[in-house]
Amino acid sequence: MIAIIGAGELGRAVEKLLAENGTEVRLWDADPAKIPAGGPFVEKDVLGGVEGVLLCVPSGAVRGALAAALPLLLTDAFIVAFAKGLEKGSGKTTSELLDELAGHGMGAGANGTAAGRPHAVCGGPMLAEEILKGGRALGVFASRDGAVRDRLKELFTSPAFRVELSDDPPSIAWAGVLKNIYAVALGITDGLGGSGNEKGWIAARALREMSEVGAVLGADPAVIAGAAGAGDFLATGYSPYSRNREVGALVARDGKCPLASEGIASLPPLMARLGAKAPDFPLLNLVKEVGIDCAPAGPAFARLR
Repeated sequence: MIAIIGAGELGRAVEKLLAENGTEVRLWDADPAKIPAGGPFVEKDVLGGVEGVLLCVPSGAVRGALAAALPLLLTDAFIVAFAKGLEKGSGKTTSELLDELAGHGMGAGANGTAAGRPHAVCGGPMLAEEILKGGRALGVFASRDGAVRDRLKELFTSPAFRVELSDDPPSIAWAGVLKNIYAVALGITDGLGGSGNEKGWIAARALREMSEVGAVLGADPAVIAGAAGAGDFLATGYSPYSRNREVGALVARDGKCPLASEGIASLPPLMARLGAKAPDFPLLNLVKEVGIDCAPAGPAFARLR
């Protein structure tokens, strides 16, 4: 039995993937209207006795969801976070939040505490809307616990969903943060009516900066260049279903600012974590100028060389 916290599009997409493999799933959300009729509404009924819990909530809700879930879980139940962003107050990635709240992730604590509870993060190109429509996708599950990695591959692998594994949760988490932010840049290019040539040039600049920013943050360059970084960035930046691409387009085309998305929400804490290195990344700063500071997109992006 697997529990999913968060019954939005992502939670329902993950539920679909698991159900297609014959896994029994319990779905919970703070909004009962999102749960199918007859579904469980009480959190303790959903989490009791489950093998693992999947957090399909935005980055800003991970800490609260995890804090509520931990006391209700079996000591060896694993936790997987699907959010790809930074917590507003602390600026922490999902990997860092899991390490803080669930320990180092190599098995449950001897005294039944949450210390060392096994956990993982998930990255990769897996737009929820496409999955719900029957499209194929790929997930990269990263955990320091080999048994958890193997179990997640067993649970999720199907003809419609390819699984890759990683033992580097911090890099996978950073890849997800960066791909969302830089996908906003491709949306801005769309909103400005940029040609395919122009969008290709911006994409190349974004991929280079993602690698450079990732290096400052300690992320493995191979991860940033892989499915969880470059692959997810391209899927997000070109898909009509992407919220981050849509936000960039709306800001540029209609002047709507600021708008909510994981990429926009992650920009201020990312800049804070980069500190004195933040000015070194021109495209990143232009996305902040347009998406956060609400500067006109045309003149801002015209300065990019």
